[in-house]
Amino acid sequence: MNDARRAVLFRRIRTALALVFLGSAFVLSSAQAAENGPPEGVFRNHGSYPIEWWYLTGRIRVPGHPGRDGFEGTFFRFNTSWQHPAGRPPSPWEPFRILSFHGAYSDTLHHHFRSTEILSRTFRQAVSLRKKPFRIRLGENVLEVLPDPGHSGERRLHLFEQVGGRLLDVTLKGKGPPLEEGPGGRLVTGPGPGDWAWYLSYPELSLQGRVGRLRSDGRVHWTPVTGVAWFDHEWTGALLGKGQTGWIWLGARLSGKGDLMAFQMQKKDRPDRFQGGTYRMTGHDGDRTVWLSPSGLTFHVFSYWKSPRTGICYPSRLKLDVKSLNTSWDIDPVMKNQELTGRPDYWEGAVNLRDPVSGRREGEGYLELTGFPVSKGPCP
Repeated sequence: MNDARRAVLFRRIRTALALVFLGSAFVLSSAQAAENGPPEGVFRNHGSYPIEWWYLTGRIRVPGHPGRDGFEGTFFRFNTSWQHPAGRPPSPWEPFRILSFHGAYSDTLHHHFRSTEILSRTFRQAVSLRKKPFRIRLGENVLEVLPDPGHSGERRLHLFEQVGGRLLDVTLKGKGPPLEEGPGGRLVTGPGPGDWAWYLSYPELSLQGRVGRLRSDGRVHWTPVTGVAWFDHEWTGALLGKGQTGWIWLGARLSGKGDLMAFQMQKKDRPDRFQGGTYRMTGHDGDRTVWLSPSGLTFHVFSYWKSPRTGICYPSRLKLDVKSLNTSWDIDPVMKNQELTGRPDYWEGAVNLRDPVSGRREGEGYLELTGFPVSKGPCP
């Protein structure tokens, strides 16, 4: 394949990914959804769905740091509508499937945020997706399922990612069934027949491994780390419904009291009515899961932060009220600037949850903000 045709293909890949994030992906019909059935296993590839992602965020204890650093590693799979040109021989450059990686690292000691984005069609082993055992790779960035040597039912994942000069090489472990983020694992996000996703989580994976700093001479200085991570797996027909531009999403661990997922879809100039969440409460008598109704959950935005790079105004001081639980939390970013710039630009970063009255820290997690507008003037 000549350079000119490669350039055309790459532009088409970029366009396809932009359309996916704008909600213009192909949507499964109700019949197709029924044929695919309910979720079966969280660590696998559901290739018949146009969009799928495997998402890890976590907080890391680094020796000598008073706080906890944050990281994100997300792998996306997008099916495309590419048709092989009739009469031409097959080529490994053809974008039948697009894989993407988004990575970020929040250095809370030095208040330094790094992020990266990689986008490519599948290409031999360098950019590949294996079904069993599950493994996805984009260059040096890899997420894979590890075997359970003791047959104990333990879930084991390995993540390697490189974000600028920072490397992360960790093993994540958890037990038991995944948390269903919605009744039966089905989360409704919009009014259309395709505005829903299968959504399963492991909110509390233990983490152990090492963080590396790439030196100027090419060597890596490794530091052992521990921590906790949140793993999400979603597959769907479309990310956004009609009129939607993005979302507020929160995943948080509540200091021994359970795990919380809350979301609110966004329109161009206001919140959408589609919102909700999941709260898994932990106690002496076992865990109990409560699905939070749209009417019982509200995000309040008190102030905004304007990105100096993109001009987007992101919520920077938020409060989450959960009426059905008779509780609320202030959401406090560990750093204001945790914006990932690429296609699309969005904010995703480590946050703490605090009691609105006492200010006492009651949890930690990750917040994602997408679809907020660029402002030519000051933020609201």
